[in-house]
Amino acid sequence: MVELDVLLGLTDGAERPVESSAPAGLRRLASSKRIVKPWGEERWLVPEGSPFGFKAILVRAGARTSLQYHEVKEEANLVLRGRGRLTFASTTEAARTEHELAPGDIVHVAPGEVHRIEALSDLVLLEVSTPELDDVIRIEDDAARGNGRIPQEHRG
Repeated sequence: MVELDVLLGLTDGAERPVESSAPAGLRRLASSKRIVKPWGEERWLVPEGSPFGFKAILVRAGARTSLQYHEVKEEANLVLRGRGRLTFASTTEAARTEHELAPGDIVHVAPGEVHRIEALSDLVLLEVSTPELDDVIRIEDDAARGNGRIPQEHRG
């Protein structure tokens, strides 16, 4: 399985440590927190507890995220690579629409807005958000996961 750092073109997959004289905040993508999801993976690019969230996300071809919304969290996703489809509704009661996604597209999601991303090919996103990373209300989920943080995904 190709790793996210390879798909991003940041490494050839070989582990290379950060030199010991580097500033404390300098890390390599391969050393970031990796969360394996049923649909792909996330790499958390800043530590938990930071004043913002910053993630590199891979949604594998044919997979899709939960149909979800956030009560407080606000996020923006930049499509770096691949093609996808966004399902979106302004509220849980509003009609859902679908929109094609391609590199360079930005998806901004405010609290209460329903959204899901489906990968038509391997899809790589950068996400920046407010710090409420566990604020996920899942309306539909292909893996039947509940709301909030899934502890099994955060082991390791």
